Formats: sequence, structure tokens, C-alpha cells
Amino acid sequence: MKYFILKEDRNLENAIEIEGFNNSQKMTLLKEDQEKYKDCANIPVKGNENSIYPDFIQAPVLLVSDELHKIFKLYENTIVYKIAVFTDLEREKQKLYRLVLPELLEALSDKTIYLKNGWIDKITLDSNKIGDYNIFQIKAGVDYYFIVSLDVVESMLKRGIFTGIKFEEVEVK
Repeated sequence: MKYFILKEDRNLENAIEIEGFNNSQKMTLLKEDQEKYKDCANIPVKGNENSIYPDFIQAPVLLVSDELHKIFKLYENTIVYKIAVFTDLEREKQKLYRLVLPELLEALSDKTIYLKNGWIDKITLDSNKIGDYNIFQIKAGVDYYFIVSLDVVESMLKRGIFTGIKFEEVEVK
């Protein structure tokens, strides 16, 4: 099975901005944190009439559009979601998102290559540690990575409706 790191496309022009964040601060929330967060949150955003709402947002927290959430639910039932409503008061526009609280797996292979400073040079996943998971998060070095299976990627690409997402294949041993 092939797996990919899902990344926010930082080169997406005219993406909406979450107010109060410079979109580089990043907090990693996991399934074990679910009790700390309300079931529904209103998130103020700012943009203009041409602003794009990306389907995958990594910072300040992991958020997915309602459309992407529907695909994720088809492939993985271990993820906890909290409703997040993006509200652009100036434009009187709202869009439904989901805060994603994924399972954190210890799925790195001993073939993963680290740099001297502790950062990751090359991620390699261990297929035995992944098991039946199609969507999960790993911690590698000092960062977290959101991983999806080839089935999830194909399902997303087949629909052709998603914006602001990049895929990076990872090696699996």
C-alpha cells in the first residue's frame, strides 16, 4: 500500500486568513485532546470576494472542509472531528469546516533517515505498524505529519473539487 503526506499548499494565492493568526503558528491537536475542545467553534476569517477557501489547512490547527471531511469519514472511523464554522462578517459568508483530531501512530520504520539536528531527512513508514489505518498522524523528529493512503488520495483526485492540497509520497517498508 502506498501512503502520502497531506500538506497545505502554501503557494495558494488569495486564500482566506484566519483572524488572530499569522498562519504560520501551528498547534498539533490529537484525538486524546478531544475533551478540551467544544463540539462547535466559530472561527473569524477575513478575505475578499475572490478569496479561496482551501480544503486542507495545517496552521494554526488541522482543519478540513466539509467536502473533504465526507471523504475522510469513508476511509477512517478513528478520527474525532469538531465542527468549525468559518465566518467572514464583512462578506456575510460562512463555510463549514472540521477540526481534525487524528490518531497518532508510532509508524516510523527504523529506515527513517534523520539529519544531525534531529530533523527528518527521509520518512519511511513501517507497514506492520500502520495496520488497517488509512488516515493518521505521525511524529517524526520535531514535527507532525498527516498521512493518508493511496485510496484516500485517489478518491480525492477523482472528485477534482479540492483546492490547496499537496501530496508527497512516503516510502513504506
